[in-house]
Amino acid sequence: MTIKTTLLAAVVAVAGGAGAMALVQAADQTAAVEKPVVTIPANVLNAGDIESRLTAQGIKVKEIEIRDLLAKVEGFDAQGREIELVIDRRNGETLSHEYDR
Repeated sequence: MTIKTTLLAAVVAVAGGAGAMALVQAADQTAAVEKPVVTIPANVLNAGDIESRLTAQGIKVKEIEIRDLLAKVEGFDAQGREIELVIDRRNGETLSHEYDR
């Protein structure tokens, strides 16, 4: 039991009642579920690296959003079309691309 649950159990003991004890059990079961920790290798590409690589390919970067090992990039290709890319930060590989209309 956590400290919060223990304190709630003490209140229940003073107040009494089976319904109150059910609240303690419910509080204990609704503990926050933590997201798994993703270990990011030291040699992944940062936003500057990604922008440099894409600029060399003729893509003008508007925005880069980094999440763990992926980078979502919004920008314009050499023909001026708006494009969204998903880049693997480990190797710079383009995992997906989509043109906006």
